[in-house]
Parts: sequence; structure tokens; C-alpha cells
Amino acid sequence: MGTMNGIFVAVTVVLAVTAFASQASAQDRRDATIEKCIMRAHAEWPDSGIEGVARQRAAVYKACMAEAGERP
Repeated sequence: MGTMNGIFVAVTVVLAVTAFASQASAQDRRDATIEKCIMRAHAEWPDSGIEGVARQRAAVYKACMAEAGERP
């Protein structure tokens, strides 16, 4: 019975590590997408003193995130 418990613990640890690594990878991809979308929004709507720039940037950012399959 001791061997079965050891195998169960080992499998549980492997699954936990795999789940954590998968989440970290997904977060890294999301972070990269956020950065890309922020840069895109600023490139399309640079600081110009025109009223409504922030609203337009937000729209570009949201569209970019949606295109990447992410929530804004």
C-alpha cells in the first residue's frame, strides 16, 4: 500500500506543477498581448491635445485585445 501512496503523491505533484506552469505561460502571453495593444493604441492615437484621444485609445486597445482572444 505504501508504493501506491507514493505513486499517488508523485502524480499529484506532477499535475500541480504542470497546472502552475500552464497558468504562468498563459499569463506571460496575456502580458505580452496587453503590452502590444497598449503600444498599438498609442501609435494610432498619439498625444496631440485633441479632445477624446483617451477614448479612442481605449477603443483601439479593446479591439486589439478582442482580436487576440483576450478580455480587455
